[in-house]
Amino acid sequence: MKKIKLFSRYDLLVLIAISALAIILLVPNLFASKSLTATITVDGEVIERVDLSSATGFREIKLESDPAVKVRIENGRICVVEAECEDKLCVNCGWLESDGAMAVCLPAKVVVSVDGSKASDEAPDVITY
Repeated sequence: MKKIKLFSRYDLLVLIAISALAIILLVPNLFASKSLTATITVDGEVIERVDLSSATGFREIKLESDPAVKVRIENGRICVVEAECEDKLCVNCGWLESDGAMAVCLPAKVVVSVDGSKASDEAPDVITY
């Protein structure tokens, strides 16, 4: 009976090379420190900018919008905790704690967004050739 080989020596070398390349590409992103900033806007006007990276403790902001919205900032994250609108989609977004996260209340015209920037803002996001 002939023995069937699952991997050849060259298959193993290709697998090791791909794994090493993936590790090389992912390591800089793991150690890059990001500063997160939350921006709260009502009807297109910036109400407040909060540095989430240094935010500790607990703080609530009641926004003067119609319908009323309450935002909570707690230990480096932000969320909409109360809204007097009918659907409450903004409340269901939960905690926003990563770059690009957003909660929007259309009836109140409230937008809570989180923006991140790397420690060195000079580094490009994408390089294309």
